[in-house]
Amino acid sequence: MGTQATTAADVLDLFNVTPATKEKYSYWAARRAHVVSHVSAHQTLAAYSIRPGDIEEVCRKTAANYREHALGEIQRGDVAQIVDIRDWRPDFAFTHVFHFTLESLGHVPTWQEFRHFASEDQRARTMLWEPAQEKIAEVAGSGVTGQTARAAMQWRIGNAFYSFLREIYVLANLRSTGLDVRIHPLADALFRVDAWLGRTILNLYVVNPKFRAGIKGRKERPEDLLAAAPEPFCFETFSLPAADKFGRVHLPSREAIEGAVETLSDMG
Repeated sequence: MGTQATTAADVLDLFNVTPATKEKYSYWAARRAHVVSHVSAHQTLAAYSIRPGDIEEVCRKTAANYREHALGEIQRGDVAQIVDIRDWRPDFAFTHVFHFTLESLGHVPTWQEFRHFASEDQRARTMLWEPAQEKIAEVAGSGVTGQTARAAMQWRIGNAFYSFLREIYVLANLRSTGLDVRIHPLADALFRVDAWLGRTILNLYVVNPKFRAGIKGRKERPEDLLAAAPEPFCFETFSLPAADKFGRVHLPSREAIEGAVETLSDMG
């Protein structure tokens, strides 16, 4: 199994090959120069050494601190009413920040570690912490209490963090079987490619039809963006369950993981 880093250049060589992806990349590069320079320099490597048990331990430690779990004290229905935070998308996508944190620390953080890193690391502050504080102040100034705005922001980021843990868990499980599955935040945020194995694209999403912000639903699909590729891609969808207990990460079952391994192995 390959262990070399995955770079932004690797992503562009593989996916920036259709009129649709070229248009998206050009549009993004022209309007997000500060994001482009960071993401273009990002290398995925530490993520490839993560084991399934590492994620399980992170989930246990995160849930053990019930006073400081990722979703805070606000409920999903309350977040739905605060649209400016529920639908907030900072310049740096959440996946950019989570991947940067993982590679900087060399391991997947607990929620508590992530929160500390995001508030103390200067680059992470610029990417997420400071924009989040600005949005909280903006929303609080429009009639929502500061406490409610902060709780809604924690739910927004915490929900994304839990989704990231589920995705990394899938990656760790697939790679533990010898499958050279790859990831990179540029592929994820721009080309809608959660992970890939050769020319097979793995689409991961959280099943939660009751609340739109809890679904990794996308207006654009990789199938559409890459339909005109000179060499065709294959696409596989892997559904991740939503949490069944508030504040806890519901990781995919062993049966679901084994089904994904079987499917990808057959395609290889």
